Amino acid sequence: MHKGIFATLISGLAALTLPAVAEETPLGLWKLSTYKVPSGAAATVQVVCFKSDRTWYSTTEANWNGAWFMNGSEVQWYGSVPITGVGNVATIGMGEILADQSMSGKYAEWVAPGSAPFSFDKHYTYTLKYQQADCPPPKR
Repeated sequence: MHKGIFATLISGLAALTLPAVAEETPLGLWKLSTYKVPSGAAATVQVVCFKSDRTWYSTTEANWNGAWFMNGSEVQWYGSVPITGVGNVATIGMGEILADQSMSGKYAEWVAPGSAPFSFDKHYTYTLKYQQADCPPPKR
């Protein structure tokens, strides 16, 4: 009889310590900070919104938007932004969602279309810090 109670207790404790399996997603409003590679110097601060339809947009940079998807635990988000005097700039970020409601990874932007070496070709590391679930409209 004691063996049955002990086995039940052990299996119950094991169930409590197993991590919950749920797909992390970047939905909501995030503050983006970029840092120049290789110096690590601060570059920009923007705010972006990740939507449930797998699109995203900026609330601080006019007409910067794109799409996002999960690749395992990695968030990949890409898009473009028109920049006066430069043209259409393609952007991509790839990073991991962390337990403290932040993301970090690598980010790049370059002139598109174009061919290497690009006249505009910038590389950064970034952090995204979760702000809230609701998003204001995109900047136009």
